Amino acid sequence: MWNIIQSLWSSLALFLSALFFHGMILRSIRENKPNWFINNHQHHIIRYFIGMYYGVLGLYFIWRGLPGEDFGIYTDMLINIILMLNVFSGTGPATIATSIIIIGKLLLGYNPHMQLIYVFFLLSYHFICIQVNTLKISLVRKFILSKLSITPFMLYYLHFKMAIPLQVYAIPKWLFIFTISFICSLILYLAARFIDTSNKQIFELRQSSILDPLTNLANYRHFDTCLRDEYKESTLKQTPLSVIIFDIDFFKNINDTYGHQTGNIILSHLSIALKKVLFHENALIARIGGEEFAVLLPDTSRDGATFYAEQLRKQIEKTDFPFKDEEIRLTVSVGAATMDHLHHFESGEALLKAADAALYTAKENGRNRVYTANLIVPLKE
Repeated sequence: MWNIIQSLWSSLALFLSALFFHGMILRSIRENKPNWFINNHQHHIIRYFIGMYYGVLGLYFIWRGLPGEDFGIYTDMLINIILMLNVFSGTGPATIATSIIIIGKLLLGYNPHMQLIYVFFLLSYHFICIQVNTLKISLVRKFILSKLSITPFMLYYLHFKMAIPLQVYAIPKWLFIFTISFICSLILYLAARFIDTSNKQIFELRQSSILDPLTNLANYRHFDTCLRDEYKESTLKQTPLSVIIFDIDFFKNINDTYGHQTGNIILSHLSIALKKVLFHENALIARIGGEEFAVLLPDTSRDGATFYAEQLRKQIEKTDFPFKDEEIRLTVSVGAATMDHLHHFESGEALLKAADAALYTAKENGRNRVYTANLIVPLKE
């Protein structure tokens, strides 16, 4: 029995280390690349790497469980990998990890017949966990239900693996093993939930400090910080930096006619329309005032900024903003400015002021048009 506790304890410690290392990596990514958790493609890549990460951990447990290496109770940790990934990461990562573990069992196993039976149970358990995960119940209930569903497999496998008889007199031994196994899984579940919850809370707290609550775009404070950083980066690397500023034409009339609540709804819908403009991935869209917005475009030329500004204007002009039984149409005036080898600015703030001056030129010349700083002819006559 002491061998069982010793093996479980060492494998549990390793699993916990893997969990915390995984949590630290995800926290770092959330802090430095928050868009990776918003962009579906990049988020899927992260999740698949998680599956591979725990699949490799499973290979290590398989190797340690081989005869002559350790007592073999590492088998329990393979089940926990499938359980934890299904509960916290979803079907994709769990399927990847399960596939890697199955390949490892078939290649490293010493008893082909026993390994095939084991693979069958692994696949069955994975599919059970998938089904449990679709139930509309709490995480802890999903964990308990998934854990209990492995009982028939443990009775069958451990009976042969550890030569525990299926007799009445062996009940205390079985209860001991099941209790230890459940406690280990519970510790892993609590650790995984703590890491997952704390990381999400830190991320949400950070997001709330940099996002405008109405539009869910960057707020002025975050925009200003990024502008300063990008200005330094652009100056150091001698790359272009562009800024676009725009505001809604005659927005005061909308507030006066329909009320401020309607105005807020329109601003919220406007942010959705902005996300349909295909800015490059490093662009930052922000709400910097009441109905005033800005776009920071690192490594973007004057022509590129002008192109994006016109695409933005056209997108908003063709968007219907629903209000009760009618559709409200909006137009925007847009100003842009670029720092490059021909146009230098003393600071990011000076670049922003140049774009703001171009915006007011657009407004004075009829609105619903784009002006670029130092560009005399407007794009839309």
